[in-house]
Amino acid sequence: MVTKLYMLRQKLVLSGFLHVFSANIISYFVAFCGSIAYARLLGARDFGIYAFSYNIITFFLLVNGFGAASGVLQFVSRNPSNSGLQLSYLKYSFKLGLSFNLLLSLGIIVYAYTVSIPIPGSRNLLLLMAFFPLGRLYIDIFQAYLRATQDNKRLARFALSSNLILLCSNIFGIYVYGLRGFVISTYLSYAVVILLATYIYKLPNLIKIVQEKLDTQEFISYSIYATIGNAFAQLLFILDIFLLAYIIKDATIVAAYKVATVIPFALNFIPGIVSTFFYPYFAKNATNLGYIRSLRRKVQYGMLAFALPTSLILMLLAKPLILFIFGTQYGQSVLPFQILTFGFWIVATFRTINGNILASLGKAKTAMWLNVVIVSINILLTYALVKVYGIVGAAVGVVAIYILAGALATIALNQVLSRK
Repeated sequence: MVTKLYMLRQKLVLSGFLHVFSANIISYFVAFCGSIAYARLLGARDFGIYAFSYNIITFFLLVNGFGAASGVLQFVSRNPSNSGLQLSYLKYSFKLGLSFNLLLSLGIIVYAYTVSIPIPGSRNLLLLMAFFPLGRLYIDIFQAYLRATQDNKRLARFALSSNLILLCSNIFGIYVYGLRGFVISTYLSYAVVILLATYIYKLPNLIKIVQEKLDTQEFISYSIYATIGNAFAQLLFILDIFLLAYIIKDATIVAAYKVATVIPFALNFIPGIVSTFFYPYFAKNATNLGYIRSLRRKVQYGMLAFALPTSLILMLLAKPLILFIFGTQYGQSVLPFQILTFGFWIVATFRTINGNILASLGKAKTAMWLNVVIVSINILLTYALVKVYGIVGAAVGVVAIYILAGALATIALNQVLSRK
């Protein structure tokens, strides 16, 4: 038994999984600490303004770079022995993504000026954050490239340092200058991350890359389906705050629900890391059904063994956890927190894993249509529940959709694997 555990540990170390997983654990813990710091430093009202405004930015970032990062992960993974082609896809993705994200920034500005904003004070903050998508693009694409090339040690260092820089500067900015300080520090952080990537981590210089001839139509087609699919999947995590803000129009209620989501939604990074790590293995072995089935079972059982007890423990400790970490002003966050925590094991075990396997097998279109159906139902269900039950209704709506999404993703993947 000891020998098997040792061999498993050695295998994980050599594959780079432990580097990526450990770095992401620390990075997301850092981000989690940031949410706590923001909630305490800003207070309920300003934290509500921040939560709503950043939620709008996140809404636009659902189509970040026109799927450039997803395209890099897929096409660089598919060409492991051709470094020139990999770099060409990297450069092309940046050109495509940068052009698209400039349009996103303009879209944010137009939204802030023309659409009714339910939370007072959010409009000006939204305008200041309009160009966040440009900095986010750089980080996302390079992380996808490093993962696709399985440069896991450098990926771990880059992800960890990027998150630490953003967190530390943001906390300092909020402490000194409130919400405006948060905006200024974020832009400065993106500049520092780019310099760090170029001169310390020696990531490829995009200017010097000579782009080879690519099948750009295939790249764009895959990226469109992946983008739409991912966008609808991520809508599950932001629609609730959006609907709460427009229905209830109270910054303190938005803040309370945001606090309830911090831990459950933060935990979703774990199945996300696992899925991203194994993505190249599924993509490279898409025709080997025996391998796909075996790896799927191992990943899924592993997530179940982790997620179910984690959910139960957090549900039991909900009240002291919320009051101790965030403060007594967020007491109404406890019940929504318990509901969302219950849903974590469902989304971790079924929806995230099966959805990403579908995409890795080239079934991005299937995954997209599944997510379109799920989110359409989610909008109607969450709206009805929020109108009647407020933040508790929002949490119930999210978990109900988790169950539906997990079931549909599992059925779709089983059908794909059985047909081949």
